[in-house]
Amino acid sequence: MLAGMSKTLRSLVAGLIVLVAAPSWATASFANRELGLGVSAFGLVPSSDALVTWGIPLTLEGGLYLENGFGVYARIPFMLLRQVDESLRFGTGGQVGVRYLFLEETVRPYIMFQVAGLYIFRDATTTPNFFVGPGAGAGVDFFVADSISIGLRATADLYLTLTNTQLKAQVSLAGGVYATTYF
Repeated sequence: MLAGMSKTLRSLVAGLIVLVAAPSWATASFANRELGLGVSAFGLVPSSDALVTWGIPLTLEGGLYLENGFGVYARIPFMLLRQVDESLRFGTGGQVGVRYLFLEETVRPYIMFQVAGLYIFRDATTTPNFFVGPGAGAGVDFFVADSISIGLRATADLYLTLTNTQLKAQVSLAGGVYATTYF
């Protein structure tokens, strides 16, 4: 009888520890709008067409949840770009797309499809300076409070540009982190 009581007491203590240690402080938001800031890094392959090897964008991000796991978003980056001659340039652009959330809980994995653009501020004799094309990516949001999430994202964009009479393609591979508030 004493052994059975000891086993019950251990089970009760273990259950209380699990209950106390559970992350009850983070719950998912049910708000439809979001606004955030992000930082990432990307590389262009091949770098010879754009004359840019990598970039570090700081992004202003916004989104709207639609329904059934779907949402739309837009990102405006302000970037520092490194050219193949090792000089630095500024750039901007944007990404507009749709994403699908697999879960709508405190952890939200998703996939996304977008149209992306990149503009490099440099003299007009260096061409091309503007790139546009389709892209895709995946990420995950982790809610750390009712209306705040921290996220990780990876994207791949296919940039197309016209130089004189040739259509050229480049791939941008990127990864980054961001913080978002929901309202």
